[in-house]
Amino acid sequence: CGASHQQLEAEVTGQGYRGYDMTHHCHNTLWVVGKSESVLAAKHALLLEPESTKPVLDFGLLLPPPSSLLPAKRNKAFTQALKRWRVRHWSTESNGVLTHMVESETALQWQLTTLWSPPVKVYQALATHWPDLNCVYHYHNSKACLWGLAWYQDGLWATHETMYG
Repeated sequence: CGASHQQLEAEVTGQGYRGYDMTHHCHNTLWVVGKSESVLAAKHALLLEPESTKPVLDFGLLLPPPSSLLPAKRNKAFTQALKRWRVRHWSTESNGVLTHMVESETALQWQLTTLWSPPVKVYQALATHWPDLNCVYHYHNSKACLWGLAWYQDGLWATHETMYG
């Protein structure tokens, strides 16, 4: 919300935007299958400029932070408060960066990178907003020894998560 493409991408790519620790990337794959109207709505709920050749993933479109966390001036206290809000409401500190997209009228497959952990609450919000969608996500963070898989179908979530190492 309000961040530029470069700021959103820098949060995840390791360019040191606003003091983020970029050492723990979480690699995610999201599959969404359903009616074309719901798939298109889900796509538009997560992407800035969804028809662009280089769309930007923004979880704040689906789960926006409160207006108190959108001031013009950012400082360390603001950044910490925003990180805490994101972890509570998105399950990760940052927006994701799309690394690969495959799409059809009734399906999406996106590969994205986030910091530390997958955006589980974002995936859950997709299923809440469009219950007719089938969602599957897989993620891993090799430095944190974290791996997981979950799927949503017919109103039910099934998950498997493992910490190894």
